[in-house]
Amino acid sequence: MERLLTIATDGTYAGRLPSMSAVDFVLIKEGNATGLIEVKTRKETLEQIKSYGGLMLKHKKLIELQALSSLMNITTFVVFAFENAEGPLLICDPMKIRNPEPLPPPVRRNFRGLECDLDLVVFLDWDKDLRRVM
Repeated sequence: MERLLTIATDGTYAGRLPSMSAVDFVLIKEGNATGLIEVKTRKETLEQIKSYGGLMLKHKKLIELQALSSLMNITTFVVFAFENAEGPLLICDPMKIRNPEPLPPPVRRNFRGLECDLDLVVFLDWDKDLRRVM
């Protein structure tokens, strides 16, 4: 989050939300919430993940973020951080993703057997849905 704040408007800071909140951070400027941020950290490099195809986001997370954005009249972003948050940062605006096709996730090589591992996902388009910010 510190890296992302270097490109934010002067005077903006990030407040960490409690564990299990719908988003990870709220952006605040002059005492007002100006944005919500969900951070997704990936261990692999951007190039490794690109070789797998589209970048996955859980469908129910996308719907939840779109609803938050609408209900609160605030911008919501998903930030994907690669290489354990040491590498590139890509940003996605959930409100710009229209009519995504929810699909079953591919089988993980380290399948954990958790119910959430079977949640439907959407595959984000690298060129249309994502923008590199760092």
